[in-house]
Amino acid sequence: MKTLSLITLFLVYSGNLLANNITPPIQYSSVENAMNILKNKKSANTSYQGGWTIISLIESNNQVMWFFSPKKHAAYPAVIKKTIIAKGNGLETKIVTLCEAAKPDCDKLIGQFKKINNDYK
Repeated sequence: MKTLSLITLFLVYSGNLLANNITPPIQYSSVENAMNILKNKKSANTSYQGGWTIISLIESNNQVMWFFSPKKHAAYPAVIKKTIIAKGNGLETKIVTLCEAAKPDCDKLIGQFKKINNDYK
């Protein structure tokens, strides 16, 4: 339930979502590699909510948030990168994932994000 609350909080923060695409993989070789590189970027803002590590920064003039799953999460290790892109009068959201857990756990995590995105359109 804490995970769902965290995700919901983020979606409310990101505003009206006009579109979403979920297309793996991301540009890092592993979840651990992504976290280590991103945490060391000078522009990165790292926060912790409900066991999740959230790294936010600007990439190519777009707001980007990286959600790293807690160690106790079924889909651990996993990271979800959410990019919010201004398009005309609205926003486009792109979600990209890297999940190193069992496929059913990864699919469930991605499904939760899809559902929440659709609920907040």
